[in-house]
Amino acid sequence: MQFSFTSLNRFFLTPLSAVAFLGWVYFLISSSSLPDPVAIHWGISGQADGFVSRDSYMLVVAPAILIPWVLQALFYVLKKKSPLIQKFIGGVLSIIYWMLFVIMLSATATQIGDSSAAQSSFPISLIVFLLVLIPFSLWFSLAFPSIELGNDLVVKLRGIKVLSIPMKEIQDVETTAMTPWNFGGLGLRVSGKTLAFIPSKGEGVVFSLRSGEKVAVRSNQASEVATSALSKLGG
Repeated sequence: MQFSFTSLNRFFLTPLSAVAFLGWVYFLISSSSLPDPVAIHWGISGQADGFVSRDSYMLVVAPAILIPWVLQALFYVLKKKSPLIQKFIGGVLSIIYWMLFVIMLSATATQIGDSSAAQSSFPISLIVFLLVLIPFSLWFSLAFPSIELGNDLVVKLRGIKVLSIPMKEIQDVETTAMTPWNFGGLGLRVSGKTLAFIPSKGEGVVFSLRSGEKVAVRSNQASEVATSALSKLGG
């Protein structure tokens, strides 16, 4: 049985880091190592402007850490028959988890030993990172996809491989007119059992997988791509 990094992250790294972090927070609260109240929000300048009592701090950090973890486990169970969608959603939830983990860890660590939470300041470098991350994510996900056909179907965004599926797992290929409304918007989307790369309205190629899932990719050479893919499938 192949044990991938995704499985390692889902079954070991995520739960162990969550338990370790929450145990650490409990220790800090019980030993009065955190100020009372504790800062839970910082303005754009990095200065604290939102607070909660020390005894209630766990009620803030626990859901932020546990909800993405629980959702990962839930989608793993519910989407077993849709491995592609399961992997994609699991990856997104994993990114969200680790982002929140770093934020919560930084927010907590900066307040250890402070007599007043008003003295604490959120790391400016982390604020800058978060402010850059959102537009970067949009810039990346809205990129026009490129399709490569070999032993695998490969989809790239900005030259980076984001999807690779063995051709033997593809059952059929067809062209279609793609519109954002069919997939819930622009960018990298999940709609039912379809994973879509749709930066704009126009021609696209739909790859139907043996798992019952589909991959829809916007392409200005949809007919050529479909013909090439079908020839590789012997169709």
